[in-house]
Amino acid sequence: MLIYNANLRQIGSGDTLPARYQPLGLWHYGTLGLDPIARWVARGHVSAAEWDHVPTGDLPIMPPAYWMVRGPKKHIISCYPVVAPLLVAPLYLPAVAYLSKHQWKQPAVDRVAEVMEKLGASLLAACATIVMWVLLRRDAVRWGFLLALAFAFGTNTWMSSSQALGQHGAGELLIALALLLAVSPDREWKIAALGAICVLIAANRPPDGLLAAPIALHVMWARKRATPWLVTGAAIPLALFLLYNIGVTGSVIGGYGRIDKADASLFQHSVLPGIAGLLLSPARGLLVFSPFLVFVPLGLWQRLRSPGTRSLAMALAVGAILQLFLYGLIDWRGGMDWGPRFMTDMLPVLFWMLAPAVFVLRWFLRGLLLLMMAVSVAIQAVGAFWYDGTSDLIIFGGGRPSMRAAWDFANLPVLVELRHPPAPGELQCGATATVDRIGPTMHPYAAASPPVLAQGSLIEGWALACGRTPAELFLIIDGIIVGSTRQFGARPDVALAMHADSPSGWAVSANTRGVRLGEHVLQVALRLKPNPKSQPRIVQELRVLVQSEAAHEKGATPAAELRGMADAAVAALRARQNAPGYWLTSFTLGTQFEAPRVEMNTFLTATMIDLLDPIAREYNLDKALNDARRHLAAQIESNGLVRYHGLPDAPTINKLGYVITPDADDTALAWRITGNDADARREPMLKELGAYRDSRGLYRTWLAPREQYQSLDPGKDPNPVDATIQMHVYMMLRQLDPPAAQNLCAALQRAMRGDDLWVYYAKAPLIPYLRAAELRRLGCDLPLPGDFLARATAGQQLWSEAMRRFVGEADLPPTADDRQAILALLGKIGRNDFAEAHRSPPLLYHNDLTASASRYYWSEDFGFALWLRLYDFAREPRDSVLKDPP
Repeated sequence: MLIYNANLRQIGSGDTLPARYQPLGLWHYGTLGLDPIARWVARGHVSAAEWDHVPTGDLPIMPPAYWMVRGPKKHIISCYPVVAPLLVAPLYLPAVAYLSKHQWKQPAVDRVAEVMEKLGASLLAACATIVMWVLLRRDAVRWGFLLALAFAFGTNTWMSSSQALGQHGAGELLIALALLLAVSPDREWKIAALGAICVLIAANRPPDGLLAAPIALHVMWARKRATPWLVTGAAIPLALFLLYNIGVTGSVIGGYGRIDKADASLFQHSVLPGIAGLLLSPARGLLVFSPFLVFVPLGLWQRLRSPGTRSLAMALAVGAILQLFLYGLIDWRGGMDWGPRFMTDMLPVLFWMLAPAVFVLRWFLRGLLLLMMAVSVAIQAVGAFWYDGTSDLIIFGGGRPSMRAAWDFANLPVLVELRHPPAPGELQCGATATVDRIGPTMHPYAAASPPVLAQGSLIEGWALACGRTPAELFLIIDGIIVGSTRQFGARPDVALAMHADSPSGWAVSANTRGVRLGEHVLQVALRLKPNPKSQPRIVQELRVLVQSEAAHEKGATPAAELRGMADAAVAALRARQNAPGYWLTSFTLGTQFEAPRVEMNTFLTATMIDLLDPIAREYNLDKALNDARRHLAAQIESNGLVRYHGLPDAPTINKLGYVITPDADDTALAWRITGNDADARREPMLKELGAYRDSRGLYRTWLAPREQYQSLDPGKDPNPVDATIQMHVYMMLRQLDPPAAQNLCAALQRAMRGDDLWVYYAKAPLIPYLRAAELRRLGCDLPLPGDFLARATAGQQLWSEAMRRFVGEADLPPTADDRQAILALLGKIGRNDFAEAHRSPPLLYHNDLTASASRYYWSEDFGFALWLRLYDFAREPRDSVLKDPP
């Protein structure tokens, strides 16, 4: 058990998914049918429940859940027998208790079921090994334990039976038990148990009936008086088997009888090449993956020579040959798997035949047998710890009709898989994701009703797998992929909360084409690692209301219309800039943009320069920014300090502002943009700034003693420390005094957890979010509170969304999905001549909320600038957008 689970992986496929969940369904819902657990078993794929509703065409869908079929009266059933899930059902009781105490939702169920499947499979394989040891030591006392180890680790018992809850583990255990009972002394209960087990062997995997039948016939031939007991033991499981197959699946052969027979070529392969492939091919050959089994004919010959084992050996040999011929008629590669999967159930028979061979081998051949056993164990170990499906992509590279690659020794799976690092242990890997926004709805989990999802709706959140960036994220509704991405951006809030520095933020634009209108479950699935065997894990679910595009709002904006919006934004920025170079800021008394008044301040001018500078030449805004820089430089006073409303004798004083105490924020902004080391005012400014550091090493806001305050309405703290001001000071010090900047970064990182640092931005997160991203690129990572963008004032959702997009896309070129999402957002903001910017412009900051009066500061021009930056990211091709200004 320890060795089987040491790789911390579950190596399975869709074939094993029903068995993974059926024990949970049996305990929780009292049925082996899949109706109540269809969504679990489908795992994001298009399930039988939705096949009738998914239109044909080129929809982006998960592969169909072929492991589920329609039974009588349209009930959903498993394609596969239910023996294995019934055998391990008692093992699932602790999992049932855990889920009952916590929640029966797919993300939790998936995680528990994945672990339980691995434990159940490895337990069946371990039990089969123990039974084989008991059986083999009867004939090969000295070699019994060694042969049992070879059975456990030198064959596909390790890679097929112990890794996932398919039919092979149960088949090996039942066949080993049948052999043990067949060679044991006669006891009525043993014969009855043998009859029951023979039925279960055939019920578990119908081709194994070719192995069960010889065992039963041998007992009936050799022990005629035991026949009634054998039949009695078989009667009850046979009746239950037929009851389930006929009553539940509607077919005598069970779920197999409900599978679409469209593939008429299933049993039309050439049998002799098929047998050769099963035994000798580099891709799947039994004697390639377990070469020591080449001695089986020698052991079989000894069995046939012994009167005590002759009849059983002859019967089993016939059964094994018939099964070999059966598998030779189909695609002997057996799908994406490791080694000779089809031959796994036969292994107990082969080992029973092999056992006598060890006593007739000379010392050299015994040594060769031991060497072959060691090689076989090494081959299976490579599979357990390295196999990730890379070799299968080569083996099936020519398509299913082509077998050429499976015979090429250059494609030997053990060599192919060793070319890459070991596969990660995904069972120990926690994966989590959340949806922060659907369209304009923030925190949709807490919404009173399901959020509306329409074509082009922006969906954003974060995700981590193993504490790192996932390989891929899917958004799925009824098996239809409504969005996916492999691009993840920085989320400082998540890094702080989850102690993970990897990019985790994601955003996609929903493509709901093909999804039925109405309420659905939106599933978030993560592919943990970029390999073919890494199946997406569903980590989050959320109910959404899918509406038509017309019912929601206008969809994507044509490129020409977006270019017109860009023209309008640039024209507005030029027209709204005053002759000296500044833009005006609006302010209100409350959190609604009502009855705004305007003022001139240095803060907005500096912020606009920062935002527009990278695209100024592209959009012919060089002159506007040069004017803004000259105006900003002129606000630096003789002592090097800067005031919020500029010079105390400026023509705008008492008209668009008033004389106010110098502050660290505007001083830092002006100096970083327009100052230089040669300026004689630099040292006095830095000295004065340093005089207002607190005990933590952070800089206070106002650069004057309280008795010299001018036009201030102090709050609870007359000279507070604000986190965003610290960011601006850091950006200046990094240019003018790098050691001081390093000390400030360290001090700020220690203090960032406190809400007392959010004085002027508690309800206005745009600027802090922007600056935190800039500092991170400068080497000073300051994680923001986890819900920071969600703190935005009502009506600011679009601007929060735009800022998150801007920050997330600044470091990486946008993907097609990202570009589509950004363009949809730009269309919403720019529609109707930027009505959104006029109705509720970006809220940049507010005064101290503990002061006697409240003021909130807004800027339409900042909205135009942010829109242009996002448009510059997303537009393609990068043609010339604007003509020279008049």
